[in-house]
Order: sequence, then structure tokens, then C-alpha cells
Amino acid sequence: MGLCLRWRRLGFPLPGFRCCELHTVREASVPAPPHWLAERVSLFEELWAAQVKKLASVAQKKARAIEITLPEGQKVDAVAWNTTPYQLAQQISLTLADTAVAAEVNGDLYDLDRPLETDCHLRFLTFDSPEGKAVFWHSSAHVLGAAAERHLGAVLCRGPSTHSGFYHDFFLGKERTVRSAELPMLERISQEIIAAAQPFRRLEASRDQLRQLFKDNHFKLHLIEEKVTGTTATVYGCGMSVDLCQGPHLRHTGQIGALKLLTNSSALWRSSGAPEPLQRVSGISFPKAELLRTWETQREEAELRDHRRIGKEQELFFFHELSPGSCFFLPRGTRVYNALVAFIRLEAEIRGCLDFLRSVYSVLGFSFHLALSTRPSGFLGEPHLWDQAEQVLQQALEEFGESWDLNPGDGAFYGPKIDVHLHDALGRPHQCGTVQLDFQLPLRFDLQYKGPAGAPERPVLIHRAVLGSVERLLGVLAESCGGKWPLWLSPLQVVVIPVRTEQEEYARQVQQCLQAAGLVSDLDADSGLTLSRRVRRAQLAHYNFQFVVGQREQSQRTVNIRTRDNRQLGERGLAEAVQRLLELQNARVPNAEEEF
Repeated sequence: MGLCLRWRRLGFPLPGFRCCELHTVREASVPAPPHWLAERVSLFEELWAAQVKKLASVAQKKARAIEITLPEGQKVDAVAWNTTPYQLAQQISLTLADTAVAAEVNGDLYDLDRPLETDCHLRFLTFDSPEGKAVFWHSSAHVLGAAAERHLGAVLCRGPSTHSGFYHDFFLGKERTVRSAELPMLERISQEIIAAAQPFRRLEASRDQLRQLFKDNHFKLHLIEEKVTGTTATVYGCGMSVDLCQGPHLRHTGQIGALKLLTNSSALWRSSGAPEPLQRVSGISFPKAELLRTWETQREEAELRDHRRIGKEQELFFFHELSPGSCFFLPRGTRVYNALVAFIRLEAEIRGCLDFLRSVYSVLGFSFHLALSTRPSGFLGEPHLWDQAEQVLQQALEEFGESWDLNPGDGAFYGPKIDVHLHDALGRPHQCGTVQLDFQLPLRFDLQYKGPAGAPERPVLIHRAVLGSVERLLGVLAESCGGKWPLWLSPLQVVVIPVRTEQEEYARQVQQCLQAAGLVSDLDADSGLTLSRRVRRAQLAHYNFQFVVGQREQSQRTVNIRTRDNRQLGERGLAEAVQRLLELQNARVPNAEEEF
């Protein structure tokens, strides 16, 4: 289940969405927190007190003068384990201290209240930078998550930032959905959290402490087992909220401001002609109880089959997918080729994979972003082999010409990879495609081939996933199209509309001509509605084209063509119109209505 909030202080518009102003319900009382949340907060406070005591001892023992270098080359003095970036910002400028959201210390992101430990290069991040925006939006997501926990008893899943906002996924149980009457209280609790200026407190916890903190949240437990590779990980407390998170965050919630709730203004699945797995509450699409039961059953079955894979490629509660449980059981395309000796050939293969990804996504109308994931701490194989493979992937990415990021330490244990992220209409990233190198399977299966010199060589395996899973890709595609499918994918390509009953027979001939050409066509001969009403109905149903036929068109064997956006293309010969539709369909033109 997901809610997406944007904050009023910035006032950015979001195409395809409407703002739903939520009003405070003053007579309602804030509910008591769930017992498991109170227990989690109590344990966090114990751990926090112990950490404060420990850090105070460290600060006393290790206090020494350190030198901080700012971007302009200016150097300032500080005290190790005592001075924080926020204190330095106050010394430099009160405006900077007020607008900074985080700091970059020797390339790592820091909370402003986290003490500096050694000489370093320091850069302050504001909302004007991409990193600063991400900190701001992600901190805002924590507020929404905290309100959902307190008011709804929600089990929090993911709450990341996007390029222009954020969202939060959470789970309410097999039978539970959000009621419209509960939304004002969500806003009230969020506003109270913001008004209280609750500090974000960073705690380093051991794996055992993490398991104890999140014993009631199966999603977080999976993340701990799959993603936490070191002995500790960071947890952030903010008021009644305690969440597993890498950080950093704002200093306190008061830096956020007031909120508006944005909801999807169109029933995308209904418009797209897909099955109806969703129900709508105040404009928000949520899963029906039957669908949630199916998802939960699939999740439990998947856990029994392969516990280790849960949470790695599957989002447990992802509200717009039809069957998340089946996502990572779909086969991936694989190719075996010589790479250990001939890395030049490997580079060519990788470029071929990337070119194929781009050709597929361009047809579907997707933009995408790439990330190079390098050697993790628990890798298998020889380090020098990893170094060579990572260099090959990096070179292929640079020559590919698309923007990409480095994701250190997030490669698979068997080899580095290139991940491909698509974005839906809410700006949420979805990892669909990937290109992974695998050194281990050929080794374990003792795969060999004869090299150029006739000696046996060991191949390397490429795991190449383009769609990731059909369900996930269709979900992202449905969000992106908003029900307006391109002609070549559309289940509603053409509707034929006779002006009067006298033209109904000719309209049927037009429909048959379209169907004979392999085009999807319907006939709307409802004499109980006026022509304009039928045209409007077709446009609201998102038929790509309407072929209107009257007395003139019947006598000339032509059609009068309109698009779903009410563009009037005029009169064309029937054979000519059908041929043009076939050309546009076969070429997979994304905007056939404009190109006709």
C-alpha cells in the first residue's frame, strides 16, 4: 500500500494528479500507539542512552584539534568527536545553518548533528542540490511513516525519495484497507510531528539489536538478513518512530513544513482494460482484500521455497502489481562466452546487452537510469578478476552514452552488475533490467571450452534481464501511460461510430475491414445517444481513433477520423486509413495520433 505526499512549502505541480486538501479533525483524539511500537521505542531509548554514554566517553578520550577544509579552500578548526557540521555552519553563516539539510564529509553523507572524527573535506548540502533534495524528501517520508504507524498500526516497508518527492509503502494486514475517514487524522498526526520539531537521532545497532527492534516487522527483518553485511547498521529514531535507515536526515521535523496529500486522479487499471484488482478510497488506489490474501499466500509460499531470495528482487507489498510473488521466479536470459581471457569480447557483449535494453525501452517509451554495482564484502572469486570485470562494465557504460551512477558494494556475490531503473508516473524507481556477470556458475558446473590456442578455458556467464518480470513492467507501463496506451499496444484501437441508423450497415463494413487487417475495432451504434455523446464516450474510454461515418462517408467509402484527444484529422479513404494504421502499428510509433 502506498501514499505519496508532497510538501506545500515548495508548491511543485505534478501532472496527472490532483491535490486533496486535508483538514484537521480537532474533535478526534490521537490514538494510542500499538503495543509493539511502544516496545520498540522503549528499546530504542535504552540503546540510545547507552550510545550517548559511550560517545561521551570517546569524546573525552579522543578530543583533539582537527582541520576542516571547505569547498572554497577555506580551513576552519574543530575538535574531534565534539564539533558537528551544524556548529561549523553556524560559525560561517546563520543563513547557511538555517538552509543546510546535511553535509558531505570526505565524500560520505553526514547528519548535521553527527560529530566529526578527523581532518576532512566538508561540503554543506542544501535543497538546491540533488543530494539535499533526497535528504529532504526522505526525511519527509519518515513523517508519513510515523503517522501511519501510530494511527493505522501500519507495518512500514519502503519510504524512499524520488526525483521530485517521495512515497511510502506499508502493509496493514490481509483484510485491512485505508478508509477515507482516517486520512484527516493521518494529516493531523503528521502536522503534530512537524510542529514538535522532533530530532532525527542516529543509532548504530548490532544485528541482534536490529532483529529485536524489528521483530514485529517481517519486511525489515528480511532487509536485515539480506542487506546488512557488516556487524552494525544505523537506525533512526524520531519521536515515536524507529526505522532501519542509512540516512542522513534533517536535524529535526520542524524543517519540513505543512503537507498536502496527492492522489491519483484517474483509475489507471480500469482505463487500461486490465483486470480490476484495486478499489479506490478518496481517489487513492488500494488492493482489495481478496488480492491481498492472494499476495500474502504467494509470499508465504515463496518464503518456504527459497527464504534467501525474499526481499532481494521482490517488493513484498507493492500495490500496483498483480502478482508480486511470481516476479523473481520468471527465467532470465543467459549467454555464455569467453571473457576471462578476451575481455575485449566481453566489453562488446556488454555493449550489445545495453543496446538491446535501450531498443526495448525506447519502443515502450521509457527513460531509464543505470547504476554500476561493484564488489560486495562477501564476494567470491579473485579480486583481480573483479577489478577487470568492473573496468569493463564501466568502460561499456561510458561508451553507451547514458547517465549512470556508481553503487559501491552492491554487486552480487558472484560478479558485478549493471542495474537499470525505470520510473513510473509517481517518479518511483523500479529495477526492471539488469546485466550481471557471473564467475561462479561456470566454475561450479565445470564449464569449459577450447580457446584460440586449443587449451581449455573457463567461460563467464551473463545474466541479462530486460523486463525483469512481465507483471512489474506492465505495472510501470500502466502507470506511465495513464490508460492512454500507444496504438501498437492498445486494447482499444478504433471505434466506428455511425451518425444515424442508416449508416449502421456501412459502419459494420468498416469494422470488418479493420478486423480483417488485424486491428482491434468496436462499433458504437447506440441510437439512444447523440453523436457527440458517443464520440465523447469513446474519447473517455481512450480509443486511439474514432472513425465517424455519415451519409457522405457512406457514399464515398471514406471515414472521418478523430483522436482520443479530440483532434479532427478529417476525411480519408477507408483503404488508405486502414493502411496508415497498419504502418503506425507495425512501426510501434508511440504517438500514432499525432503522426497519422
